[in-house]
Amino acid sequence: MEAYLIALTYRNTRTSCLSLAALCSAVSHDTLNRLLHASLPWSRRLWELFASRMILTGGYLVLDDTTWQRQAKQSEAVAKVWSSTTGGVRLGMQVVLLIWTDGKRKIPLSMRLWQKDDKSKVELAIEMLKEASDRGLCPDYVLFDSWYTAKAIVNLLAELGWNYVARIKSNRLLDGERLSKKWRQRFGQATGHLKQVSQEVRIIKDGKRYFVTNDLCLSPAQIKRHYRQRQQIEETFRLLKQEFGWGGSSVRKAKAQTAHLHLGLMALCLTQQAALTQGQTVYTFKRALFRQPIPDQLPLLQYFSAAA
Repeated sequence: MEAYLIALTYRNTRTSCLSLAALCSAVSHDTLNRLLHASLPWSRRLWELFASRMILTGGYLVLDDTTWQRQAKQSEAVAKVWSSTTGGVRLGMQVVLLIWTDGKRKIPLSMRLWQKDDKSKVELAIEMLKEASDRGLCPDYVLFDSWYTAKAIVNLLAELGWNYVARIKSNRLLDGERLSKKWRQRFGQATGHLKQVSQEVRIIKDGKRYFVTNDLCLSPAQIKRHYRQRQQIEETFRLLKQEFGWGGSSVRKAKAQTAHLHLGLMALCLTQQAALTQGQTVYTFKRALFRQPIPDQLPLLQYFSAAA
């Protein structure tokens, strides 16, 4: 595992096992391939070895999904997915991710690879939120876009006692009235009950956007200020795709893709902790690593030893 993390951290190259093995002379292609296909508790390792040591109290949990295009029709992880970039359906992969952030740190907690004819993205999100609760997290707010403002998710958050701020679609009903019909003016706010949602919520209209929260004390300005922290997960997706190999592995088995994606999350944690310690951004720190020779051992682990 250490050799895989070294290659992901010190170089930004095509993340096939062959390419990574060429960077780390101490390991072979077969060794890395066996690692990806091993039955290991990747989510638990991500939490216990990295994420649990970086999280502070409070903060935000941010939930979202991302897609990238892939043409390998025989791959288990590839299916027809909607791409917001192209505005249509493409062959590709889709991942649901949950992170913790305080506005500066972006700590990946768990991820799920979406597969056709399996669990929906909402069901995968519920799994991760329950997992975060079982691990003792208690965020100030949970943030997500309108896709995840499903009754199952908001009712779960009410059961957990967690506050949330999210976007909501204009066709939802508040006290039986469609949101798009409720206000004729550009701005508006109201408190009431969404259909099949147990907890009272506060809705605000801001132009063509609608926001929802179960914290009835928040003003419209506070709701929008909290929601802006959702941008942290978009930045996380950019980092993972540009710097840590997400979307670059050619393995066909879903289990192997899940392993590769988790290793990318671990590499992000390693690099981010070291960058924060030195007062640098991840991009700046990563560029400095690229100019260094590839080590036989991973010196970045020292930052986690110090944190522990």
